[in-house]
Amino acid sequence: MDFNNDGLDDLIVGEREGFVNYFRRLADGTLTSEGRIQSGAADLDVGNNSAPFVYDWNNDGLLDLIVGREATSGGSVHLFLNEGTEETAVFDGFTPVMKGSSPVSWSRSIPHMRDMNDDGLTDLLVGEDNGHTYYLENSGSVGSPVFTTSPAISVNGSAYAWPSGQTDCTVYVNDWNEDGVLDIIQGNYVKNVWVFLGNSVSVEGSTSQAVGPEVSIDLYTNPLFNSLNYSLTSAQPVSVAISIVGMDGRIVQQWDLGVLQGSSDHIHNVSDLPCGVYSMVVQAGSEMSSRQIAVIR
Repeated sequence: MDFNNDGLDDLIVGEREGFVNYFRRLADGTLTSEGRIQSGAADLDVGNNSAPFVYDWNNDGLLDLIVGREATSGGSVHLFLNEGTEETAVFDGFTPVMKGSSPVSWSRSIPHMRDMNDDGLTDLLVGEDNGHTYYLENSGSVGSPVFTTSPAISVNGSAYAWPSGQTDCTVYVNDWNEDGVLDIIQGNYVKNVWVFLGNSVSVEGSTSQAVGPEVSIDLYTNPLFNSLNYSLTSAQPVSVAISIVGMDGRIVQQWDLGVLQGSSDHIHNVSDLPCGVYSMVVQAGSEMSSRQIAVIR
């Protein structure tokens, strides 16, 4: 995660006392401490057990902080919006992350954001003190997340939780086995790390994906090398835009294709993108869809 937009991955770390620390990556690959992140004129402090996640929450090109914490009073996940620049983050106060009309409230919440249902909107996963992980589906819009429900993540039909004593559920989402399906990696306070493999519901070998009722997209190459090649088919005239989004939520490349109808082939150069996993977001009129892609060399 490049916190200061210098092309190098940095490190943001929470701590028991509730502060959040920033370690900046140097050109030689080492890390140097930049101290505690500030909110206003004081150290950013959420009380106890701060669990930061860095993401562009409001889609303004600036990295924000979503910080889990110990307490439930006043909410257990706080949102600190970046009011600075891409190079220098500035935070001044927080708002609680809401579920419906109430703040998200689980003790020792540990947040992680990812588009889990491939609808182009970033969802929220929250691990918590009793060992559950909750899924908050985003029903809002890009740049304005809205959460109303929070089912627990299930394994084989039953809500999963760590056994008694193995609490503080840490959650991370990635394609662990590189099969094109998102998986969930969970850790806990004691000693364990588990991988829960996602189940694919697509037809094997198919690269076609619908974007609303009228538009479909077919990828020619995935994993990607130096170009993004795909075909779009639209039954009716529709305005189409393509965005490539990094795992931190920032748009790294974007193309406005104008109004399309029928079938058309498209090639975009992605040689400037670092190797890694991205989301390809397709906006077709009022419809939106995304799919995971990988850049490898």
